[in-house]
Amino acid sequence: MDGYPDGIERIRVLLAWAGTSARESTGGLKSYDMAVQRLLLAEDPDLILTALATGSPSPVQLEGAAQLFSSVEWTGAHGKDLPEPRRSMLIGLQAGGTDSMRFRMRHGYCGAEVSA
Repeated sequence: MDGYPDGIERIRVLLAWAGTSARESTGGLKSYDMAVQRLLLAEDPDLILTALATGSPSPVQLEGAAQLFSSVEWTGAHGKDLPEPRRSMLIGLQAGGTDSMRFRMRHGYCGAEVSA
């Protein structure tokens, strides 16, 4: 990701890539998803939250964030609870999100209990 030296911009691009893959009808390519997730997990967690808090993240970026924040690797390292208003942004995404993202949100990932 040398083409994106600014951390905020780099994270936004990675979140969009992760979110795009999650919205594919096939669920994306497993190796592709894992590569993008590894890059996101290598970023400073506070910088990821800052990237979401500044500007207006697109629905696909929020989808990527929901995928990251509900991953076993993220919750194992950082827990399930996200600070407000990030958690609210992800909850608001459920109407346009994928079935797998709504499933994760319904079952309490990201500290969010939402209805189907």
